[in-house]
Amino acid sequence: MLPFDNKNEFQVIIDMPEGTPLEQTAAATKAMANYLRTVPEVTDVVSYVGTAGPYSFNGLVRHYFLRRGCNVSDIQVNLVGKHERHRQSHDIAKAVRPAIQKIAGQFGANVKVAEVPPGPPVLQTLVAEVYGPDEETRLDIARRVKRVFETTESVTDIDWYVEDDQAKIRLIPDKEKAALSGISAEQIAQLVSMATLGSHRELAHIVDAAEDVPIFLKLPDSQRSSIHDVLSMQVMSPAGNSVPLGELVRVENTIADKSIYHKNLKPVVYVTGDMAGRLESPV
Repeated sequence: MLPFDNKNEFQVIIDMPEGTPLEQTAAATKAMANYLRTVPEVTDVVSYVGTAGPYSFNGLVRHYFLRRGCNVSDIQVNLVGKHERHRQSHDIAKAVRPAIQKIAGQFGANVKVAEVPPGPPVLQTLVAEVYGPDEETRLDIARRVKRVFETTESVTDIDWYVEDDQAKIRLIPDKEKAALSGISAEQIAQLVSMATLGSHRELAHIVDAAEDVPIFLKLPDSQRSSIHDVLSMQVMSPAGNSVPLGELVRVENTIADKSIYHKNLKPVVYVTGDMAGRLESPV
């Protein structure tokens, strides 16, 4: 619990529930960024939605540089020089936290106001590591530890390294029906991949560009926003007949696998928190 430093920056780390569309994450990020621009000491903010910001001390120490996906974002907040303001960076970060958390609550987001640590690299100011013989026990204990953090005065920005359940849809080819139509499972996989992830087809050679531009073939968002849109796609058979994809596959709804963290080769669940309020350093 080291004294807080007076830096010219801090970050706002935003985590939406797994499976949240990028557009919703962007909307939450924009709302918080718009508020931060109204803070007198803030010179500018930069938002990174779906990706990590440039490498920083926090990015390396707390592994923020690994953050990728539609449900994550962070905001880099830059302040005027320390000699041009009366409040220290910690006081500013502490002052904006309630408003930021209120906005986050409207979008169902978990948000952390991350200051640059003044001392040795740590995952967070408060870190609980929960080890146990099986996943169910670890999660139960971690949930109880998280509740202790939540009910302890001056502990804020509470989070844990456990992902929300994320729906996963598997399309399993019906080999018998596909064979009768003369369509292979490989064709089905290629069509679904092209429609949802995109397929690299060619390079566009532009005279004034420093590098060639890759051309991707991909369905627009409006035609792949639901499983029904994907199942309605037509697959062309060798005989020239169009067959709806939904007639060639079986839909299976499952839950996506979650990340498992290890330390010293042992599975672990991290529960983290920060300090802000009447008690700060030491606690």
